[in-house]
Amino acid sequence: MKILIANPGSTSYKCKLYDMQAEKILFQAGVEKIGDKQAIVSFLTSGGEWQSEICPVSDYVAAVNLTISRLKEIITMDDIAGIGFKTVLAKGVSGCVELDDEVLAAMRAFQPVAPVHTEVYLTAISVFKQLLPDKPLIGLFETAFHDTIPEEAYLYGIPYEYYQKYRIRRYGFHGASHRYIMTYIREKYHQDQSNFKLISCHLGGSSSLCAIRDGISVDTSMGMSPQSGLLNAKRTGDLDTFALLYLMEVENLSIDKARDILIKQSGVHGISGVSGDFRDIEEAMRSGNRRAEAAFNTYAYYVKRYIGEYFAILNGCDYIVFTGGLGQNSPSMRSKILAGMNNLGIVVDNEKNAGTMDEGVLSGDDAPVTICVVPTNEELIVARAVRDYLA
Repeated sequence: MKILIANPGSTSYKCKLYDMQAEKILFQAGVEKIGDKQAIVSFLTSGGEWQSEICPVSDYVAAVNLTISRLKEIITMDDIAGIGFKTVLAKGVSGCVELDDEVLAAMRAFQPVAPVHTEVYLTAISVFKQLLPDKPLIGLFETAFHDTIPEEAYLYGIPYEYYQKYRIRRYGFHGASHRYIMTYIREKYHQDQSNFKLISCHLGGSSSLCAIRDGISVDTSMGMSPQSGLLNAKRTGDLDTFALLYLMEVENLSIDKARDILIKQSGVHGISGVSGDFRDIEEAMRSGNRRAEAAFNTYAYYVKRYIGEYFAILNGCDYIVFTGGLGQNSPSMRSKILAGMNNLGIVVDNEKNAGTMDEGVLSGDDAPVTICVVPTNEELIVARAVRDYLA
């Protein structure tokens, strides 16, 4: 079975074609700067090398068409069993489902909660419905892995009828990434596959932690929206609701303006005033930028605090895993997060930490908690779910 995984962004589009029998990537492509006369179109050749070209790409239809045209050079469309999407959030819908009109309506119902993410997925889905109307479109919602968290972990302290009426609760995101990390650790590192405690740290422009017991998500840092939990690149993370109400009052902010601040001007970008990219922030820190240092330290503190919470919830921990662009590639961030946690059995080997940029163990040989870096693979998790759905 061959599955095409579509990964849309606000001005970008990527896709991978999987042969699910071998779980092998047959085709990979991406388009950046959609809507620009100088868009970047890239394809992975059969020899494993990327080839790029600059050309105008007017909209999403043109972007997807470009990749489909190149895909048709190596495979017929009849060979593709379905199109998979890593959809984010829908009211009353989770798991792996066909993206029919009812599901799309549920996504629109919760669009104000995840406006940027939902808009790009709705756009991409509509394009595929137009270009490949006979192919089943299947979404694995990011919330799916967290459907197992208990009531006491997902309820908020608001009148219960609002939960019942509007489904206001913690959902959690990055489910495909956290599921992949759980599966990888269970298969590679843990002999007793049914009994282990794991804290998965997906750190990057969008970040979250997940507490996993025996392969099941029991808590996660993001809440009803992807704006909550850890600081993100430009999204606020945890914020006292009355601080927001106060800010709206004293600045006379409309809901639209407040939303814009929360998702486009906040996070580590808002604190640093430099960037939402930690590569820029760490460079600014080396130049003595105090606000950049504050952003770096605040982010690390949030991660450390959630790790401590999840130690309590899990009653200990066997593995802490770092993934995502920042988690995988920043030894200094990992070191900052894990410093001073020896009493919890968290002991980092500084030499291993400094040298590990791909996959490996960072903890000392006799440390009670195994600390790892593992590259995530969200697309593979979506492809597996789509395969199982269509089987």
